[in-house]
Amino acid sequence: MRKWLLIGLTVLSIAGISRFFTSDHSSLIRVNLYPSTLYWDGREVISSKKSESTQDLPPTLEYKGTLYVPLSVIGSQLNKPVGWDDSSYSAWVGQPPAALAKQPFETPAPTAIPAAKPANTSTAATSQPKTTAPVEQPNSLFGLTLGMSSADVTKRLGAPARKEPSSLGYQWWIYNSDPSKYVQVGIGTNGKVVDLYSLAPQAKLGDIGVGFALQALERQHPLQNVVSFSYMGANVQITNQKQQRPLVMENGTASIYYLDKQNNDKVTALRLIDTQMLLRGGFYETRWTYQGKAPDFDPPALSVQERELVNLAYERQILDLVNVARSRAQLPPLQWNEKAAEVARGHSRDMESNDFFDHVSATTGSDPFERLKQASIPYRMAGENIAAGYPDAIEAHESWMNSPGHRKNVLEKGFTQLGVGVITDYYTQTFLTPAQ
Repeated sequence: MRKWLLIGLTVLSIAGISRFFTSDHSSLIRVNLYPSTLYWDGREVISSKKSESTQDLPPTLEYKGTLYVPLSVIGSQLNKPVGWDDSSYSAWVGQPPAALAKQPFETPAPTAIPAAKPANTSTAATSQPKTTAPVEQPNSLFGLTLGMSSADVTKRLGAPARKEPSSLGYQWWIYNSDPSKYVQVGIGTNGKVVDLYSLAPQAKLGDIGVGFALQALERQHPLQNVVSFSYMGANVQITNQKQQRPLVMENGTASIYYLDKQNNDKVTALRLIDTQMLLRGGFYETRWTYQGKAPDFDPPALSVQERELVNLAYERQILDLVNVARSRAQLPPLQWNEKAAEVARGHSRDMESNDFFDHVSATTGSDPFERLKQASIPYRMAGENIAAGYPDAIEAHESWMNSPGHRKNVLEKGFTQLGVGVITDYYTQTFLTPAQ
């Protein structure tokens, strides 16, 4: 498996190659908690001094010289309901925003900083109906869990739009009829769920969903620099990527939280993955020690025909992922262009066969626009993204979305069509708008 990851792009001109790096820097907010009493018009409202429970939040928090008061207390004193919407990260007093007016709402727990919802939901304020979708159970995505039978998946979601192979030895079931609920379900050879992924706006794992801030994730799941566990007699250590795609391992279940570096580090996608598949994919830098027989973490070898089927599956998945991302940005979907896909496949094959990574072919000297011209594809606007070294379509897409230039191509409102070419772990996206 390749140990390097590369992405490159061009849109209307050739841009430089970008190597994919990650960083590991923690971002913390320090607040001061003191036993305190809050008064409203000289009348005592709430006092932490009278509460013996260490679970209760204090009535005030001090942060950088500013005193913060729970929104629920303000609403109670004004005799107005207050609300909190997790999906849009919005809070309000009185009437909810117009966009949320048709949704029920509730009084949230005391909040030290308006942009951060505390883990403790204990509050003395009167609760109202909830704004957001029902909270998913931990380790559950759209009601699906690892180890669930394929029959139970069908009962819950119905028949998938497609069933297609992966390079890690299981089958992807694709549910793409509704962009707001898009989900990929990996079914293993034993008929059990081994992988779950979604970038849909309604996706949630427990209390953390798409659109949530990194700080909210850190409050729910303390992130480790190194994730350690035992598997198949080996002691495994995975170097975490806390600032890019944090890995959380709890009760033997691995969860990946993809972060949107272009949108304030908010969670942009979620993945539950079986430990064996996590190790097979080489998603993170991994070390292990063992005694006796060495563990085998390699994915199954694919025949030429099997590899071709996986390539085609990843091409279709990348189109799906692009269109869900565009739907979230309120942009129209891109239509598949098979001729553009042939051009993209040709460039991915050229890079893979001749061991180079560039928009300009090392063998022919052609650039993306010359390749379109040679294929007799007229266009008014065109662009190209390339990537290499990623284990599957999901990882390639998420890395493209975390690079400003690549993201611009994906979310360019002027593009109307897309062709994708995947050859092993080389990926090319050819975006275009046909000439009128």
